[in-house]
Amino acid sequence: MTNNTEEKQAAITKKMMKVQFIGAPGSILFGLGLYGVFAANGDAFIDFLNDERNCYAMIGVGGAIMLWEAYTIFKLGRQRKALKNVD
Repeated sequence: MTNNTEEKQAAITKKMMKVQFIGAPGSILFGLGLYGVFAANGDAFIDFLNDERNCYAMIGVGGAIMLWEAYTIFKLGRQRKALKNVD
C-alpha cells in the first residue's frame, strides 16, 4: 500500500470512530425509551420515563440517530474496502 492509501484509510477509520462516538447517545436514548415503555411500569428511576409519550419520543429520536450512524458506518466501510481493493 502506498502512503496516500494508508493515510486515506486512517482518515476513514478516524471518521468511523467519530460517528460511533456521536451515535452513542442515540443508543442510550433508544435503550432508555425501551426501558420506560416495557420495564418501568410507572416506577422508573427518572420521573421523565414514566410518561409513555416521552419514551416513544426517545425511541424515535434514538432510532433515527442509530439509523444515521449505521448508514454512515456502512458507507465509510465501503470506501475503506474500495481502498484495500485498489492495491
